[in-house]
Amino acid sequence: MAKHGYRFLPDRKYKRRRFVALCLLFVFAASLTWGVETALSASHGAADSAAAETEDAVQSADSVAPDDASGSDAADDQAAADPTATPDADITAQVQPSLDSIFAGAEYSVKVTNLATGVTKVAIGADQQYTSASTYKLYIAYSMISMVEQGTVSWSSPLNGTTLKSCFSDMIIQSDNECPTAWLEKYGFSAINQQVAQAGFSNTQIAHANMLTTPSDLTDYLTRLYDGTFMDADSRAFLIDCMESQIYRSGIPTGIGDSGTVADKVGFLDDLLHDAAIIYTDKGDYTMVIMTNESSWSAIAQAAATIYAAL
Repeated sequence: MAKHGYRFLPDRKYKRRRFVALCLLFVFAASLTWGVETALSASHGAADSAAAETEDAVQSADSVAPDDASGSDAADDQAAADPTATPDADITAQVQPSLDSIFAGAEYSVKVTNLATGVTKVAIGADQQYTSASTYKLYIAYSMISMVEQGTVSWSSPLNGTTLKSCFSDMIIQSDNECPTAWLEKYGFSAINQQVAQAGFSNTQIAHANMLTTPSDLTDYLTRLYDGTFMDADSRAFLIDCMESQIYRSGIPTGIGDSGTVADKVGFLDDLLHDAAIIYTDKGDYTMVIMTNESSWSAIAQAAATIYAAL
């Protein structure tokens, strides 16, 4: 019995140890499995979170894009609905009812141009020919300047008992008649008329007792004078200075008042009253030509103020 018991005890110990080892192996395997599953779960969670964030971003972008497109469409619709929404639009339709009232019972024509852009702001009867009255003296001034610049004469050349320069000043500042008459008699109506036509003033006529011009031709003249494109800088400065100093200032200069500086040439003959001006203002520089028959200087001043207010 003792011998039999001796053999049994080692078997029991061996089986017990094997059982313990198996238990430990099971615990280790379970722990390893749990760790792997935890890691995989964390990895899937991070991936799911990233995917969710990406989807949210896409949805957010989708929700913003239509708003932006809507805003763009709204701006396009607004522009399409108001095609004249520009700071330099033609304002003829806006001011003409007021001008018709101001010049009620009279004949009138107006042209106003933005000198910075060349845009016509107001055009009413702009190509209608009028007897020019003394506005023709601007064309005589051009003839004189051209001949000085060509070397045919000089500013010290004699004319009408004085120098050409003095005579020129009196013609523009005082609207003297004897100076241009002396010039026309010396060089001839036909030659001066040809000079004017060659300069491009096609609706202007320099003829004895039949001087004609239009608001458009006077506007063209004033624009080129302002730009300095048809006489040299000294001649241009001299003429503009004379126009700023001319003494008949009840028309456009009165209408513009303290809002700017006016360089103009007036014409008055019988019932005709005309004013052709360059105006330098805080709103910009413009040509303004107003030609009338059977009107008044106060009406011209009121018209200039009305147009200026609308610019």
